Amino acid sequence: MTKSFANDIFECRTSVRATLKAVLLKTGLLPGVLITLCLFLPAAYTPARAQSNDSHPQAGAPAREVLTTRPDIVLQGKLQCSLRRQVVMPFRGVITSLDLRPGQTVKKGQVLARYKLWSDVAQQMQRQLAAPQIQEMELALANLDKTLIPLEAKCAETKSLVKDNMAPSQSLVKIEKEIQLQKRGRKAAEERLQFERQSLVEFKAYLKDLLGGSLNPVAGSEDASITAPIAGQVVSIQSDLREGLELGPGAPTFIIGVMDPMVIHAQIHESDIIKVHMGDKAKFTMESVPNRTFEATVSRFSLTPLAPGVGDPSYYDIEFTIPNPDYVLKEGFKGEIVFEPSRTAG
Repeated sequence: MTKSFANDIFECRTSVRATLKAVLLKTGLLPGVLITLCLFLPAAYTPARAQSNDSHPQAGAPAREVLTTRPDIVLQGKLQCSLRRQVVMPFRGVITSLDLRPGQTVKKGQVLARYKLWSDVAQQMQRQLAAPQIQEMELALANLDKTLIPLEAKCAETKSLVKDNMAPSQSLVKIEKEIQLQKRGRKAAEERLQFERQSLVEFKAYLKDLLGGSLNPVAGSEDASITAPIAGQVVSIQSDLREGLELGPGAPTFIIGVMDPMVIHAQIHESDIIKVHMGDKAKFTMESVPNRTFEATVSRFSLTPLAPGVGDPSYYDIEFTIPNPDYVLKEGFKGEIVFEPSRTAG
């Protein structure tokens, strides 16, 4: 190829490019063509590069973890005390003092109210504490001892006569059998007496606890007391409970509950119960306490469905424990429990 021929080819290419450029400028197509080329070239290049990187992993590089996300489990439930005890009126009486308010913290054994025992109730207690049956048993036991003394003396005398062949041996056998019978009766009477004495001690302790720690109310020297069976908060007071009210035995007076921690029960579907384990954490929120999230912990769940029917899906009872150190949570608050999605390596 000669130099002149090469120059002709170069001039021809230059003139073609110039002509094409002039045409594009005049028609306004040059900017669009440039933009199209800019968009097309990276898009066409990227998949090839990605495919190249995936198809040729670096030697010695560790395998990447595949992370899976568990869908959220959302449950609804209402709060309640973790432990609650109802306090009832133990005996018939009239309320004489009451100084409590709902939500007040009380200790175990603390006086909740005082009342005056009804007179006939106090008299019946006095008769029970006197335990006349014990006195009768003690007297019977003394009579048995009084009977045994001459029998034993007669037995000794008869033994001496039999030894000297001055009395038949049958008379000695008869006396010994009578002594054995008396001793067996005395042993039985003594056991009954011990049982009655122990029962009286236990009855006094039981009655003392019911009356608020003292037996003085039986004699009328002081009022009886209603005390808290557990430490906690006064959850409820009977609506008409006030000084001067007469109540019979078993009448409800107070409800004492443990409000820290609180518990909440919910129903969980059969497809979700297999994903839950003891100690799992969840978030608890409610409209009553907005802008605040509480941590809930799975503390118990049932393995028996609430409705055992075959046609319906099975739901299980599940319990959560929620700390409540500031007692902001109250019984009956309705809220939502959401399990945080857990990420596990595939």
